[in-house]
Amino acid sequence: MKYTVPLYISSFFQSKKTQGGVRNIQGEFNTIITHQNNLENVTFNIQGSHNLILIHPNVHLSDVDFNIYGDRHRIIIGENCRFNGKGSIWAEDENCLISIGRDTTFEGIHLSATETGSRLLIGEDCMFSYDIDIRTGDSHSIISTENGLRYNYAKDVVFGNHVWVASHCIFTKGVLIPSNCVVGTGSLINKAFKEENTVIAGRPAEVVRQKVNWLRERIYQQAGVKELPETEDLNQSSKTVNFSERLKKIG
Repeated sequence: MKYTVPLYISSFFQSKKTQGGVRNIQGEFNTIITHQNNLENVTFNIQGSHNLILIHPNVHLSDVDFNIYGDRHRIIIGENCRFNGKGSIWAEDENCLISIGRDTTFEGIHLSATETGSRLLIGEDCMFSYDIDIRTGDSHSIISTENGLRYNYAKDVVFGNHVWVASHCIFTKGVLIPSNCVVGTGSLINKAFKEENTVIAGRPAEVVRQKVNWLRERIYQQAGVKELPETEDLNQSSKTVNFSERLKKIG
């Protein structure tokens, strides 16, 4: 299948307002491929050369900032992805990779790949809520007072396919979240996990439940879940029984 590919290559400083956002680019041979996607209030800030931003077809970006500082970075967003809330994507130093698999959604997120060669990889069909911070590095150096050496170098962060991340979560360097996992609200994830189909939660996070999966849809028709009575039944019951009896009827 062939697509019409608008290609933007910069060889000098330019600040240019385009449909859906602003491009502030300084450097040589920087490439942005958007495939005529739905971009609303999107900003591309690049200071460096030979960088690539590739946005595959059918992607929706709303209020997203791309920030690249350095050379030979790659940011790739797969088909059918959606950024529905504030998004901030950063690549710093050289040769970092941020890759997002198809059908993944975000409500509000900060993604950061810092330090040369680090990678932030997100699989397909993942669902991220809002106020989420994911970083491959600490952005600053922590030095040993014994030998003067730094010990907090960046490490890759990897998410498998079909991962659900609830709101207010922080992911630090070296994290691995396997496929079909759920990460609970407010969790601090600072290590690699190996087991798929688990619920991960806490500060710091641990596995709190095994043998699970998840759906985007809310479902009710399953064992152990009772259907609510019809609205008319509830209205009628409010006239004739007290509150405790109504609860018994619902239960």
